Amino acid sequence: MQTGLLDWVSTTAVDLQPVLRTVAVTVAIVFVIYKAVQSKFSLGTIVVSALAAGIFVWLVFNVEQLTDTIGEDLPGGTSAPG
Repeated sequence: MQTGLLDWVSTTAVDLQPVLRTVAVTVAIVFVIYKAVQSKFSLGTIVVSALAAGIFVWLVFNVEQLTDTIGEDLPGGTSAPG
């Protein structure tokens, strides 16, 4: 039962990854639009919120690469195979 449950969770997580990435991009876009409207379209606020949203999306899409890099850079750290 436990092996079946772990396999199901792993498969579900892999299947949900593209959906979660799409949600992250949508949330980032809505965040920028919300901040723009809230600040009455102030250019500085739009630029800063767009940078924050871009960093958020970049982190979501590159979390595996960051994990591997951190594992390689830390002394005694192990990186994920692959």
